[in-house]
Amino acid sequence: MKKYLLLIVSVLLFAACSSPKYAYYFDHYDYNSGKKKLETPNTRLAETMLATPEMSPLQINEEAVTASAESRIKKVERAPALVMDKALLEKKYSSLSKSEKKEFRKELKTVVKKMIKAKRSGESIDSIEEAKVMDSDLKMALIFTIVAIVLGAFYGANTIFGILSLISIVIAIVFFIQWIARQ
Repeated sequence: MKKYLLLIVSVLLFAACSSPKYAYYFDHYDYNSGKKKLETPNTRLAETMLATPEMSPLQINEEAVTASAESRIKKVERAPALVMDKALLEKKYSSLSKSEKKEFRKELKTVVKKMIKAKRSGESIDSIEEAKVMDSDLKMALIFTIVAIVLGAFYGANTIFGILSLISIVIAIVFFIQWIARQ
């Protein structure tokens, strides 16, 4: 018991002797900061004698202010299909059986019709599979949201589920913000 008492007394003494957290420095304070300065002819003369710079530090170059996206935008030229590729495709197509050729032509017609319909409606012509696929960040946000809802349902059983639910909803929000930033 004496050991604990000695330990507590030494900690209190050490804390009492420590410097205060906020100390006021009297020698750094300018007592004339609120008063107006008297203008004397010497001060006016000194101000006019100072050399003024040619260009103000507040002046901004016009080229630095304007934004242009010309360097980012690059025209994509459609490269003609190589003769070797055409020959290879012709060989593959000729090697297909009659039923496979019929199936291939049918699928090709449906893809072309969908592209024509998209072009008429003004939509961009993206790959049909790319349009159907959900972005990975959006998937992760959805998964973590569902996990947060399930863990939140078990909050009544134990408070750890509430904490885990909160963590997973924060992670879902991060993924959702990343997805929005890319859009």
